[in-house]
Amino acid sequence: MDGKKLIKEIGYARLALPLMSKHSVPVTPRNYTVWYEYVSGNNNKLSKTIDMILEKGEAFSEEKNEMLYKRFCAENGEDELRKLREDLKKVLVTILSEVSKLTGQTEKYEALVSKSVDKLSEDASVQKIRKVVNEIIIETKGIGRFGKTIKKKLKETTKELEALQQEFEQAKSASLVDFLTGVANRKAFDEKLAACASEASSEDNALCLLLIDIDHFKRFNDTYGHIVGDEVLKFVTKKTKELVRGRDFLARYGGEEFAVILPQTPLSGAMTVAENVRGFFAQTTLKAVSTSKKLGMITISIGAAQYRPGEPLENFVNRSDQALYLAKNAGRNRVATESDVESGQ
Repeated sequence: MDGKKLIKEIGYARLALPLMSKHSVPVTPRNYTVWYEYVSGNNNKLSKTIDMILEKGEAFSEEKNEMLYKRFCAENGEDELRKLREDLKKVLVTILSEVSKLTGQTEKYEALVSKSVDKLSEDASVQKIRKVVNEIIIETKGIGRFGKTIKKKLKETTKELEALQQEFEQAKSASLVDFLTGVANRKAFDEKLAACASEASSEDNALCLLLIDIDHFKRFNDTYGHIVGDEVLKFVTKKTKELVRGRDFLARYGGEEFAVILPQTPLSGAMTVAENVRGFFAQTTLKAVSTSKKLGMITISIGAAQYRPGEPLENFVNRSDQALYLAKNAGRNRVATESDVESGQ
């Protein structure tokens, strides 16, 4: 990190935290982002709005804090996670700067700042974030012999850091979950597939993938409406999860399509799992939750493929997709594999 930039961030952090405390604003990543922007002067509209609130003597309620964030600072997806990483960096720098100032151990803590901030890189994982935070908490808690004042200061700042860490992990987890079904989303699937492929290659284990599609789901949705359609998606998710093993990974791949990653499973085993899932739905009659009216049956089609060590993951997924296409083309309510595609069945 550039030295001048680091000094500037420390200065803004030292201004933001006391102001938040003065106006009884809870130290959360979102609130911290708002007040950091305010003291930095980088957001004129935000500054004018906060100044107006202060002039009127109004309290910063939870609703008002949320409004300020959403109106002036909110960003979605990975951008929000990036902001949380930056929040962690800023509080981290503040903590270590205060420790250095209060203890006189400048050289030691400057080195710790540099090392820790470097670890909080743009692509830092939750595990790496946790490790860095834990290292800092251990370091700061370990210097209690310097007196009650320092102890109190460190207790306050480490609590702030622990709160930010927890919210970061919650935000990261939320970004990997499908909001409707509650299972992993496409992003989480991509991450898990890469990890499983790497493990399969290094340990010489089999790895298979199932792509599942609900047959004629659009027709079902058009007939009964999207609310019932959503309930069907939840039902398919719940039952599929019950029918696969604990180590298997279920994700909503998109729309009415799901994916199941099967670690340590050869293609023959994947076929067995797929047939069990397909067979269950083929024998199940759906009923409306509110009226118990019979809605008929739904069926699913499944495509299966086995990973070939070293191949691009795109090829692996594509073979599963081709098998799914074959299953649907052959009449639906069936399972097809990459072997069926290659043999031209």
